[in-house]
Amino acid sequence: MAEESQPAGAAKRLPSVAYQAPRLEAAGVPLCRAEAAFFVAHGFLVKRGLIEEAAIDKALERIWAHLLDRVPQAGGRRLLPDEPDTWLDPQWAPTPPTPKAGPHAGRLRTEHRGANVKLHDLGGADFLVRLVPNNPPLRAVAAALLGDLRPSRRVRGVYAVFPTTAPPSGDPAAGLAPHTDQVCQQLNLCVYLDDVPPRSGGFTIYPGSHRAMFPAHRWHANWSPLAGYKEAVEQVAAKTQPLELVGAKGDAVFWHGRTVHSAGIHAGRNVRWAVFANFTHDRRVLGDDEHRAAGQYEWFKDAKLFRDDARVAASGEAAGAAGMWRGWRLGGYDFAT
Repeated sequence: MAEESQPAGAAKRLPSVAYQAPRLEAAGVPLCRAEAAFFVAHGFLVKRGLIEEAAIDKALERIWAHLLDRVPQAGGRRLLPDEPDTWLDPQWAPTPPTPKAGPHAGRLRTEHRGANVKLHDLGGADFLVRLVPNNPPLRAVAAALLGDLRPSRRVRGVYAVFPTTAPPSGDPAAGLAPHTDQVCQQLNLCVYLDDVPPRSGGFTIYPGSHRAMFPAHRWHANWSPLAGYKEAVEQVAAKTQPLELVGAKGDAVFWHGRTVHSAGIHAGRNVRWAVFANFTHDRRVLGDDEHRAAGQYEWFKDAKLFRDDARVAASGEAAGAAGMWRGWRLGGYDFAT
């Protein structure tokens, strides 16, 4: 998930507010009409209680062990999973240069900068793939929203945000980095591996922004920004109140791939643990060399560019957004889009 700073001369961005998503589910179906309608209107949906807590606890034990083994620490300090006082202001050894060639070109296998650690190399671990994209209840929701899914082989990785004593900025929106993601973006997923109270790095959504950003691309799903893409993001950030999604261990956030989002502001004292994954239609995709030639090789993502993609209508937002649900299942419910 790339991050960006606010460009000079951009409109002032709105700060985020903590938000508890409503419970809309109905018994017996992975996606009820109210949930589908919420997703169509707002570009995201929060589902709760679909993952066994014991399975999350076991996964987090393995993630901690992996982090302590693979992420070099500095300054004579050592993180201890059972001692929260050791989590504050972590000290990492310097990050090596990003590879420019080879199987991991463009993104380090593990990233550790400041408060953020991204364990991309864990993305292919069987226990994480089973826990998140291949977890039957989660996958049922994804299929109900999107349709026939491409087989899931990995997640993006585990993203941890550690607590710090950094003084707050005078600008309440300064810690946000609104953006959308590259490669193929249809349906994405964020799963919290621990409770995320307010101002603790909760995933932050700009609700409804999928409708504005869809016509800012040439193609329905493939990353294909038009000349006005950056301006469109800034207009969203200036006019849309971002929602910081507070939640509990196991909460799952599904969001439309064109929805503007950001890492959340973290002023708490816990580690924000989350797993990110992608879902796409089961269609033909480009190979690795073709992704490299297109400048969109992102080895850590399961989403790949479609070999054939539909073109977005070229006559403004209303026309462009009219076909954004082409091929989506949306629970089988009929929506005027």
